[in-house]
Order: sequence, then C-alpha cells, then structure tokens
Amino acid sequence: MQKILLIGSSTLPPAITVQSIEAAGYSVEHAATGTAGLALAHAHNPNLVICHWALRDGNGHQVLQQMRRDSQLAVIPFILLSGLYDHRHLRHTMQLGADDCLLYPFSHEALLDAIAARLKQQQAISNHYLGHLRLAAEHFNRLSYYDSLTTLPNHLLFEQRFTQLIQTSTAPVALLSLSLDRLRQINNILGYPAGDSLLQSASHRLQACLPTNTTLARLTGNQFAIALGHIERLAVVRQLATELMDALSRPFSLPGHEVFITASLGVAMYPDHSQDLPTLMRQADAALEYAKRQKSSYCQFYQSDMTVATEYQIRLETWLRYALERDEFEVYYQPQLNLRTGRIEGAEALIRWHHPQKGDISPGLFIPLAEETGLIISIGQWVLETACHQARQWQDMNLGLRHMSVNLSSVQFNQGRLSQQVAQTLQDSGLSPHMLELEITETALMQDANAAIRTLNELKELGMRLAVDDFGTGYSSLGYLQKLPIDTLKIDNCFVRGVTTDRKNQAILKSAIQMGHDLGLCIIAEGVETMDEQSLLETYQCDFAQGYLIGKPMSAQGLQAYLEQRLPLVSLAS
Repeated sequence: MQKILLIGSSTLPPAITVQSIEAAGYSVEHAATGTAGLALAHAHNPNLVICHWALRDGNGHQVLQQMRRDSQLAVIPFILLSGLYDHRHLRHTMQLGADDCLLYPFSHEALLDAIAARLKQQQAISNHYLGHLRLAAEHFNRLSYYDSLTTLPNHLLFEQRFTQLIQTSTAPVALLSLSLDRLRQINNILGYPAGDSLLQSASHRLQACLPTNTTLARLTGNQFAIALGHIERLAVVRQLATELMDALSRPFSLPGHEVFITASLGVAMYPDHSQDLPTLMRQADAALEYAKRQKSSYCQFYQSDMTVATEYQIRLETWLRYALERDEFEVYYQPQLNLRTGRIEGAEALIRWHHPQKGDISPGLFIPLAEETGLIISIGQWVLETACHQARQWQDMNLGLRHMSVNLSSVQFNQGRLSQQVAQTLQDSGLSPHMLELEITETALMQDANAAIRTLNELKELGMRLAVDDFGTGYSSLGYLQKLPIDTLKIDNCFVRGVTTDRKNQAILKSAIQMGHDLGLCIIAEGVETMDEQSLLETYQCDFAQGYLIGKPMSAQGLQAYLEQRLPLVSLAS
C-alpha cells in the first residue's frame, strides 16, 4: 500500500476526509506542523507528501525547500494545498520543486486525481531508473562472470558451473585445460587486433564441437577450460579432444593473412584424480604442460608423477629469469666437417646452462620454457652476440672456420625487429656477414610463409647465410621451399640414424640431397655417429656432416684447441 504524508491541518474541503483518501487504497500519516512532518518523512519515507500552505510553524514553501535540499526526501512528490490565487505564488511554488498545486476549493475527485497522477509519474520515473539499474547490474554481471572478448564464461562462472556439475552428476566429470600455441607471436607480428580475432574464431570453433550442457570458459590469454559431465568412458574424452584439435588445425583467416595454430590439452577427472576444483585445475594444468613437452601427443591425462614436474617448472622459470644476469649460460660449439675437403669449416652455436646448485640443465627443459615466457628473445640475442664475437676472434686467428651457425627460435624469428638486431650485432662484433649463418626450423618458417619470406629477404640483404634446420620433420611444401631465399638445408638426424641398414631412409636421404643440390643449396647432415654413415653421405655427395663422429658440442676453448690440432693436418693435405 502506498503511503501519503499529510502536513498541516487535517481539515480538508467539505466531503473530503482522511478516511476517504484511505478508502481509495492509500495509507495516510498526519503531522500538524512542518517540523513534525519532516521528521515523519524521514521515519516513514512516504510515496507522496501533501502539505498545506499555512502551517503553525511556517508555510508550505519552507517545508518544500527543506525537502528538496535533503538527499533522502528530495525525490518524494509534493502537492501544495493553497488558497492564494496569485500567479506569482503559483509560479514560485513550481520553481521550488512542487509537483502540483491545488487551490481551494477543490473536489474529492480532483484531489484523488492529483494523487494518482503524481504517484503514476513517480512510478514511471522509478521504473525508468530501475531499468537502468537492471541494465547496469546485467552489465556488471557480464563483466564479473563473462570474458569481454569471447563472451565465454570466465574463471568465476566456470568454477560455479563445475561445482554444480559435480554435485548433480552421477558419473565422472572431466576437466579439460586447453592452451593455444603461437598467440604471442601472432600478437607481436600481426598486432593485438589480429590476436583478438584469432581468439574469437578459435572460441567459436571450440564451442561448435561441444555437447549441450558443456561449459567452455576462457581463463587467461590463450588458455581455455572445459567442464564435461557424465563421462561413462574415457574414450568419449579422447574423441572430443580429437575433434577439438581437428577444428583448430584448419587455417584461420585474419586480415591479410592465413595462419595455422596448434594446441595442447590436459585432462583431470573427478573424482578419480581429486574431489576439489582447485586441485583438479592444477592437475589438468600439469597434464597440459606435459602434453606441450611431448611433441608426439597433443592430449595427456593427469598422472601422479606430473605434479612434481609442474612444481619443478615453476622453480625452473624463476631460475631462468636470473640465469642470464648471473652469467650461468655458456655457448658450446659443435664442429661441421666439409666432406669434400676433409676440413672443419663450420660450427653450430649451442647454449648450455650451468646452474650453481642443480648442475647442467638440459636445453630440452629450459628452451621450451624460455619460448613460452618470452625470455628466449633476450637469451637468443645473447647467444647471437657471443657467437659472433667468438667467430670474429677465430676469423682473426685463421683457424679455417668459414661460417658460424646460430639457431633462431620461432619466437625470435617472428619478433618483428630481427634484422635490425642482427645488423647491430654484426656491426658491434665486426664479424663479416658472410660468416654468419642463421638456422630456422621449417616449422617456424611455415607458420606464416609470406611473413617468413619478407623476414628472410631482410636478413639476406645484410649478406649472411640462411639455413633451414631439421629439414624433413615439418610440413613445408617444395613450392615454398623454392621461394625461400636460403642457402643451406640441414637434414634432421632421424633420417641419418641407422641409414646404412634402412633402405627407406637411404632413399629419402639421397633424394633430399639431390633435391637440395638441384635448388642450388648446401646440404648438412646432422647426427652422424659412425664412419659408415659418413661414407654413405660422401657417396651421396652430401656437403657437410655434423655429429658425435665429427665432434661433440664443446666449449669455445675446446673447439679452438680442436681446430688448432687439425691445422697441421690441413697443411699436409694441401
């Protein structure tokens, strides 16, 4: 029931009583004076105030002014009852903020009409603001529980829905942690709008693969989570993982570019692995990190020994962030043998990490982590600078070295300022550009072939050599290979290992060498460990061999001594 506050005399025109107003469906409170009326208004917060002009302690204008200055009372509709037939009085009344003014005498119907009109108007205003409040609340809800870019649930809503799911499900529930690769590179090369567009397209593809009543959420920049309920067989999860990966394997069309991405999945099961969500999330993330390291599998289910590896990864990242400034890295060099001359004419720079407490840490552990965190940019630049300065020193010593090979990660290659950094390094070291050979994996080159060609051309203009590393393990086409301004193909060791007894590998190796020569390229075979393998490579007219047979990776001092030891042999041969 709506409340009306009557201030002043309770006497109204004939035939109009407080009881008659109450009979119309209103609750009426009465105050004899303005002071009492204001106190009642504060106490009861009425929907409408009706005030006489003449009051024992003042007048209606004074009450109206005090109400409009009071934040609690300012919006309450106000009707003034007055017997003053003066236009200036009426105008002043409205200027002070009255909603209506009834002049004596007025009828019962006129009063009820005025009351109804004011309350209706106030209700309309309230509805308007309530509508805005609802919209604001909905917007706040979206901000609080939904990702603004993809419109997917965020981690807060995901946690709520997952909790509801495990409370209602009678079968196991799967928690999938999915990570998109290469988002950092795409942001760096094509810009953040392109990365945002990729995330939106990827989320649409993922959503299209999921059964109904399955929650897909975006947790962080490139990480998604999926809550899949009522799992009767693990094969259902594996099948879904395959469908998700297939959906993401198709090319993404971005403005002016067509790009490919890969993804990894980690899975934890409720209640088998854990019965609380935070632990399940950590377990799924542990499985995800394991999947990233296992190139042969994109999806891994959590196992108990994975948690230790994940905790180690956290410590490893902390150590890695300090390793460069603490001078814990060292560049090793593996010699490359010219199979035509029998001379060591090249070397590949390889990073090693000597941790003061943990000893030597495998590059297979810290290089992927450096790429993931972006630390590979500074680490790779340090390797490049160190190798160039060392090569210049050996160049001055006339040790017979004709080129120094330095690996570039895909993150380095796609950073956007590579050619400027390489040019500055060559200038600072004084190394002749033709002595530097940069190695890029064919997988990194084919992530965006058109952009790769542009970057390679910029590097080629500096006068250096360019090599495709791990050739045969990626998915480059011969058409693209022909377009690349490269000088060298490095055949992956998987085609060299056991080649003397494997006819298929012999055919592949021979064809790769012949194809490379037809394209005018120098061929280096990696992983040469036996004399039989070297002899076969010589038969196939391979240009260079690299592997443990030629020499293991060694320190700068070790390679220098190795080269100096071979100098007399070179002199005798010549």
